[in-house]
Amino acid sequence: MAHTNPVHRFLIIANLAICLLLAALSFASAQTIPTSSSNSTESLIARLDKIEATLSRTSLSDKAYAELRTELNDIKTEATNQKERLQPQLQEAQARFDALKPASPQPESKAKSDTQTPSLTDPLQLQQQSEETQGDTESTTAAAPPVIAGPNSETEELAKRRNELEAHISELDSQLKLVTATLVRAEQLSNRITVARQKRFTSQLLERSNTILDPTLWVKGLAGLVTTWRVTMTLMSDWGGYLSTKGSEQIWQILATLTFVFLLIFGPLRILLFTGLSRLARLETPTALQRSYFASWAVLVYTIFPISVFWAITLILSNANLLPGRIEMLFHHLSFVVFASSLSYGLARVLLAPGRPNYRPLNLETGAATRLFSITLALITIFMVETLFDEVDELLFAPLETTIFINGAASFLVALFVTLGMRMLIAAQPDSDGTTVLPEEKQGGFSLPRFIRFLQPLIWLICVIIAVAPILGYVSLGAFVAEQLGRLFVILGLLGIFSALTDNFLLEHLSSTDGPKKRISKAIGVSTSAVNQLGVLLNGIVRIFLYISAALLIFTPWGVESTDFITSLQNAIFNVKLGDLTISPINIIGALVVFVIAIVLLKSVERWIEQRWLPATNLDSGLKSSIQTSLGYLGVIIAAMVSFSYMGLDLSNIALVAGALSVGIGFGLQSIVNNFVSGLILLVERPIKTGDWVVVGADQGYVKKISVRATTIETFDRATVVVPNSELISNRVMNWMHNGSMGRIIVPIGVSYDADPDRVREILLAVADANDYVTSYPAPVVYFMDFGASSLDFDLRCYVQDVNNSLTAKSDLRFEIFSALKEAKIEIPFPQRDVHVRSVTMPEELKAVAGKSRKSKSRPKADEIDIEDAQTIDTAEGDVDAADD
Repeated sequence: MAHTNPVHRFLIIANLAICLLLAALSFASAQTIPTSSSNSTESLIARLDKIEATLSRTSLSDKAYAELRTELNDIKTEATNQKERLQPQLQEAQARFDALKPASPQPESKAKSDTQTPSLTDPLQLQQQSEETQGDTESTTAAAPPVIAGPNSETEELAKRRNELEAHISELDSQLKLVTATLVRAEQLSNRITVARQKRFTSQLLERSNTILDPTLWVKGLAGLVTTWRVTMTLMSDWGGYLSTKGSEQIWQILATLTFVFLLIFGPLRILLFTGLSRLARLETPTALQRSYFASWAVLVYTIFPISVFWAITLILSNANLLPGRIEMLFHHLSFVVFASSLSYGLARVLLAPGRPNYRPLNLETGAATRLFSITLALITIFMVETLFDEVDELLFAPLETTIFINGAASFLVALFVTLGMRMLIAAQPDSDGTTVLPEEKQGGFSLPRFIRFLQPLIWLICVIIAVAPILGYVSLGAFVAEQLGRLFVILGLLGIFSALTDNFLLEHLSSTDGPKKRISKAIGVSTSAVNQLGVLLNGIVRIFLYISAALLIFTPWGVESTDFITSLQNAIFNVKLGDLTISPINIIGALVVFVIAIVLLKSVERWIEQRWLPATNLDSGLKSSIQTSLGYLGVIIAAMVSFSYMGLDLSNIALVAGALSVGIGFGLQSIVNNFVSGLILLVERPIKTGDWVVVGADQGYVKKISVRATTIETFDRATVVVPNSELISNRVMNWMHNGSMGRIIVPIGVSYDADPDRVREILLAVADANDYVTSYPAPVVYFMDFGASSLDFDLRCYVQDVNNSLTAKSDLRFEIFSALKEAKIEIPFPQRDVHVRSVTMPEELKAVAGKSRKSKSRPKADEIDIEDAQTIDTAEGDVDAADD
């Protein structure tokens, strides 16, 4: 391809930015801690004080607890980063302080003798002794120059530096202790939040209210329901008046926008979403992969289409300022209800497929699937009403009795319909042990793990809890468990669909030796069995990701958050401690990833330079090849350096080892160095370049690659000749394409002496002009070269645009010249020879043969003897021949 798309350019820039960022982080990690570290620690402490003050309140919502938990995680992350920066710096400062410690003191008697016997030639010691005898200690300390009295003495500058280091160590140690204390306090506050949320969650679930069988609750609940309906109508009426007042001036703009959006949604968007779905639905015998495609795409379509319409309406009204505060909150709550209902409906429509038995993932008969679909629709309606009322009860000022009544009735109905559905599902299963609610094995477009079959007793238990809890007065518990049961069904349905999609995709594409499996094997350079193993590994990784995601979605309402899981995973991966040794496996993996990213970046840059930048320049192919080769070597070196730096290796040690080895290795590499320098000369001077047609000694062919050691030439017989670069520099080389691909060809032609030379020239020029390979400029030329022994010799000299086509052009010209001369009745002679014989008496038999031959042939051919003509040769001509003889 001559061009790359914007996505490819973006990937190149993104890879380059990642490498630069990693290099910057690697460089920054070696710098000293900034002076604002203490300020940062103080800010963390202030934030912890604020969180602790907030936790002292008693009326905190679950959302507030979640926000505090998120902030605590941020604080712990910042504190951990500060601790990781402070610990190495404290160790480095301590090492420098130990290096500046004074030597161990000598015995007192020896030190005293050393101070009492100063050198008489050292004025510094004499001055110090005189000042000490005067007792002016402060003056000596302030003004006297440094004294070097022995191995145990030290200068004032050294002591000052040691004191500064000691103060710096004390400051780092205090900051490190503050950061550690901050981490401990943050962990304690996090535990307090966990306990507080558990208490709040338990108190809400186990909060007892009136039983659902209480007639008073029914009366008050229905009365409150009527009141809520009136409030809703009043709110809608007020909104209608607001619309008539606010939107009267822009009614046409709103209608036009709505019309345009609806046309867009029901036009291109509907076609885009439903075209592929309808094409798959028309298949009579779909494969397992096609069924998985249909299931996944159908769930996506049934979910996206309704929510897109609702969001479009909400966005238009919001931009037109036609949504007051309460109406906007109502639309916000409705959006979740629409999304959940659409997803549930699409999932039920796909799994049961009442109208498409060929695409039904579950192993059910059509009648059972239709009845189960009706029950599922009833459950979706119940969940939608309950969820909507829970979302808007505070907004519509619904009484508490109404909320309890709605939740209790919905819970009881959910238990009833789930029980009916379970019985129908069990009855529809094949006669076996009867213990599987959902298929254990993969059935076309659905696949769940084996342990799901153990959920059947749990589901029965949940139905009992949902039905009994409202009767005992625990309406909140029943409503919560019913909601989680519906949530469980939706998550398991999605898990089964996407797990089957992964399995069927890999099974169909990697099962046969031909097709994608073979192409992947060739692309990555491994065997087909290795590709199969990679496919199984990829399938396992995707399944683990799906299972973890499903588990987090299921247990999130029970207090399990993704942030807790990620934090635990980070502690297990980033800080593996073996005694005092801390190993970070993620750093090793990260170094490998960095190296792979750098290699990918190298290939992307080379591809971009080859396809985009180099074609836009005026550089020849030789310089282009040298640029690509240099970038390749440079990229590998940079990738290795960045990887080593990311792992924390000291590159100076590697440089010392490489320098020591290079001295010994260099003595045995004179020829390689010679070829290397010659290769550099070839890359700079470019007497030959990649793609040139060269002749080196007895070999000729095309230059395929110019490396730093040798040049590869491919002959016309497809043989590869590796020529050292030094031979190309020191020996004679003919390059047919040094100044360009244009070349000249010469076609010699001989015609008989009876031909008209001007006519011959016209014919040759016409043939050359009609040939596709011959250029019009420079124009072809015909030269009258010589009067030959048997012909008039001409040369047709013309140019071809590509010298690689010279042989084909010569052949075509010869074919056309032969045809043109034959049509013009111009003979192309061949060499003739006349033999003159003197004083020869010709027998009668030979005369008769010669007569017959003269009648059958008009003129002698080459190497034939005309004896009769030889007897009539002029005497003078014979004398000349005799003289020549």
